[in-house]
Amino acid sequence: MYKENSTFAQLLQLVDRLGFDNSVKKTSSDKRYRNFTTRTQLAAMIFAQLTKQTGLRSLENSFKAESDLYHAGIKGNISRATLSYANNHRDSKVFEDFYFRLLDYYKKLVDPSLMKSEGKNLKLIDATVIPLCKNLCEWAEFRSTKSGIKVHVRYDYDESCPDYLFMTNANKHENSTLADMKLCENDIAVFDRGYFNSLQFNKFCETDIQFVTRIKSNISYSVCDVFGTDGMETNKFIILEDKLIYFSKGKAAKNCSKTLRLVISQDKENGETITLLTNIMNRNALDIAKIYKKRWTIELFFKCIKQNLRIKKFYGLSEKAVKTQIWIALIVYMLFLILKAEYRDNKRTFSNFCSEIGVRLFIHEKLQSWFCFKYSEKSKPEKPTFLEFDFG
Repeated sequence: MYKENSTFAQLLQLVDRLGFDNSVKKTSSDKRYRNFTTRTQLAAMIFAQLTKQTGLRSLENSFKAESDLYHAGIKGNISRATLSYANNHRDSKVFEDFYFRLLDYYKKLVDPSLMKSEGKNLKLIDATVIPLCKNLCEWAEFRSTKSGIKVHVRYDYDESCPDYLFMTNANKHENSTLADMKLCENDIAVFDRGYFNSLQFNKFCETDIQFVTRIKSNISYSVCDVFGTDGMETNKFIILEDKLIYFSKGKAAKNCSKTLRLVISQDKENGETITLLTNIMNRNALDIAKIYKKRWTIELFFKCIKQNLRIKKFYGLSEKAVKTQIWIALIVYMLFLILKAEYRDNKRTFSNFCSEIGVRLFIHEKLQSWFCFKYSEKSKPEKPTFLEFDFG
């Protein structure tokens, strides 16, 4: 007997502790399923994510080769046919609900006494397209030769996690989704010019939601005031212009009648300029440029999950199967953040977590010891005790 359960079993125990059963009951996802429970499906798909399985057949063979599944709460064999059926028919809402349940728990672990980086909640907004085969995923068609699904994300900069997201067909344009991002008065929304929507900018001004974005080159505007920019520079960029404007022509002028701020900064290394548009009036131009620069964090997040999780190749091609796999991939990311917060570990990165845990899932050691690089506390089998007989 081992003193500790396997790493995989401990990870699933964390799932149970954080209320996955409540999500199952809320969505009734086990209804009409006798044996293959939602938890078993989640366990199989987490295993597939962490071990980078190439397909359902290799996933089935991996489970058959492993005899230490009972303590992980997995009873019976996991066949590829049963898993495929569950992925294609069970609604992904149960995994969506559990993701936001994990998010709520993670936010409680984050120290609320820490000041926000900008005095407000800095929300980075962007979307990423996940391409799909058109012949096999006609439900996601958005071009004559392509299919795809788009993941729209609102990323909390200070908490380093997506705190709201939803999925649409890839043909859904970003500028029509700003209203769906559930922004509030205490938020600073940062997004690229693909989200340029003058009507929404007008609503942001009326509801006191601050934003920073890039202006489109074809937008006509008039200048109503100019601010000085002397000494406005850092080691990386310099402020060239800072002025108040209003849209003067076209659809933008009809949709937005508010006075906005235009800030032009230049990169000292390559000489490129960037023109920013914002409704923030109580900060200097350097602060505006620094806020927009933080938008790059969400690009790094997309790169991180695409490199370390399996969300570009899928085990099922129905809409439910694709969304299920994406939600479970994000659940894995959130479990990592929770472990990092609970163990107060700043060394473990998501990349090395994914690269190492796949080969340690069935090693019997404390999850905390491995996560915090304390490999010396590895669990060993207890020595069997033997009865002593007197042969005298």
